[in-house]
Amino acid sequence: MFNDVCDMIFRLYLYADMTKMIHYTTEKMHAHTLCDDVRDAINGFADSLAEQYFGYHGKPSFSDMTLEHEIQYTDDLGKLCKTVADMTDDLRKKLENEPKLQNLVSLIDDFKGEMEKDMFLATFDKVSNYKGE
Repeated sequence: MFNDVCDMIFRLYLYADMTKMIHYTTEKMHAHTLCDDVRDAINGFADSLAEQYFGYHGKPSFSDMTLEHEIQYTDDLGKLCKTVADMTDDLRKKLENEPKLQNLVSLIDDFKGEMEKDMFLATFDKVSNYKGE
């Protein structure tokens, strides 16, 4: 699971950067602001996840990490938020059985709530055509 967490952290950073691509292509101020908020939330979550997980399991070596990741490219901010929330939910399921990592389960729950809120906000001003479940 250690390498899976390393991979997830760097995929999160790629998704955060993709929000900046969406930011540059939107017309409305609401969309620009929301893209920056989503980017900040993803970056903050990735950093907190890394520090807490590696604080418990030990720091990774440089070879544990890679920049080569497949991600879903999209210009739809709502879909991006959903993809990121689903990705972190998969990790949550693995962590919920480890009592010493319950702080990470809470971190993921808070982040997923943030992504769901942002997914809803992205439906305004046509930043997204995605409709949540």
